[in-house]
Amino acid sequence: MMHQLMQEFTIHPVGQGLFYSGKILYKNKVKFRMIFDCGSLTSGAGQEEVENYRDSDFLNEKIIDLLVISHFDADHVNHIGKLLDGNIKVKRLVMPFLTFEERLVLVLHQFSDRSVRPEDDFFIRFAIDPLGTIDENLDGDSEVILIEPSPNNPIDRGPNINDGFLKLESDKPEDRFEVIFSEKKEIKSGEDKFIFNSKVKIFKMDDSKKGIVVDRYLQLMDFLFYRKKTTSDERAFYDEIAKRFYEKYNIDSLLQKYELLSKTIDQIKKIKSSTEIKKMFRTAKKETGVVGIGLEDLNTTALSLFHRNLPDILKLGEFPYRNSDNFFLYSKATVYTIHKFIGSRIETPSLNLSRNWRFRIQEDDFPFIFPNVLLTSDSFLLKKTDIDPFLKHYENYWDSFWLFQIPHHGSDKNSDGVLHSHLTSIQSCFINYGMGNRDNHPSSSIIYNLVATGNSSKIVPVNQVLGLRFVLAF
Repeated sequence: MMHQLMQEFTIHPVGQGLFYSGKILYKNKVKFRMIFDCGSLTSGAGQEEVENYRDSDFLNEKIIDLLVISHFDADHVNHIGKLLDGNIKVKRLVMPFLTFEERLVLVLHQFSDRSVRPEDDFFIRFAIDPLGTIDENLDGDSEVILIEPSPNNPIDRGPNINDGFLKLESDKPEDRFEVIFSEKKEIKSGEDKFIFNSKVKIFKMDDSKKGIVVDRYLQLMDFLFYRKKTTSDERAFYDEIAKRFYEKYNIDSLLQKYELLSKTIDQIKKIKSSTEIKKMFRTAKKETGVVGIGLEDLNTTALSLFHRNLPDILKLGEFPYRNSDNFFLYSKATVYTIHKFIGSRIETPSLNLSRNWRFRIQEDDFPFIFPNVLLTSDSFLLKKTDIDPFLKHYENYWDSFWLFQIPHHGSDKNSDGVLHSHLTSIQSCFINYGMGNRDNHPSSSIIYNLVATGNSSKIVPVNQVLGLRFVLAF
């Protein structure tokens, strides 16, 4: 049966990492494609999955409409180069707005815990110089959106884009759906001299604003980001590490940007021992007096992303199920478990939601839950000072998603029962991890806390042999 409109989202089985993809098909043609992170530390699993996805799904137009990089850990970005092989174009690239010093420290940390080796050329170059590294995949129509933290206020649930703005968009029905960031601001020269690409337009946007998928006059989906604020102590720590790095390896930090980038990348590739990097971190931490949870983990920079459907998306579909109360039932809402074997894979339906959920087609009362997801990546959501701003940021939307990502592969350094207790009865949660990983993710205390907070039946494991695909069709 061919549906008028279909959405597919997949949490790919890549093991210790994250590769999340989504697409919208309209009249059997891909009109929008998104990726959230693409990396893995599990040998073979990530590369195989990315190659299969790229070679089977990009048969016609080689376009990624929205690529989101949550942060620059290797297990979230080291397969982006493989993903973009074959001249695939990125129309919108979203990343956290990080200083060069922050990105340098993130790379050095990967050496200190041996997640990265000097031969991991793509990761090193991409983390230090992201736009220069994927220059061939960006063109004059591409936009880069750098997300900054905003004042601690909930995201407004009100209107997204006014009609006057949408009338500027293309009216050609054969065009792809567009992703619009209407409240972005152009980056001024010198704000970050290492975020540079002459071909693309570079903007910044605070995380209280939204990205919207539109089809001419229809607003179909929105994307709501969260970026934890970097403290002054943390910034001092990043700056101290960068200063010590350049002093240790006799690099003049006042060199022209291209020369400094080149020398920095070359020196990183020469690092043979994690001992010297760990010593640099300890000394910088002592020098700056930084305290608190795991600055060496440095996932304080990770973006969270909530994506949800908007009422206009119903206008593109066909609705055979409608009752007298003006409720519309899902034509097809199914969750599939991906079982991955050597050389093959099967997908089995694990949950059919068509009869379980319904919604009104009213803009002021729109409890659209499926297929909305809140992705937390490696965010720190353990302390009250971290949890409260996160919950406040999304408080107007907390009843509007069916699936939640437990942060950082189920690490007990990133969340506990305080966060888990806020999940509602209709929300499932997934933990992405690599079986046999050296960090013993997920932590046993995380599983205990999920059980204690009533979420035991809603845990979805994702690893190198299990993935998840969920589909909504009209």
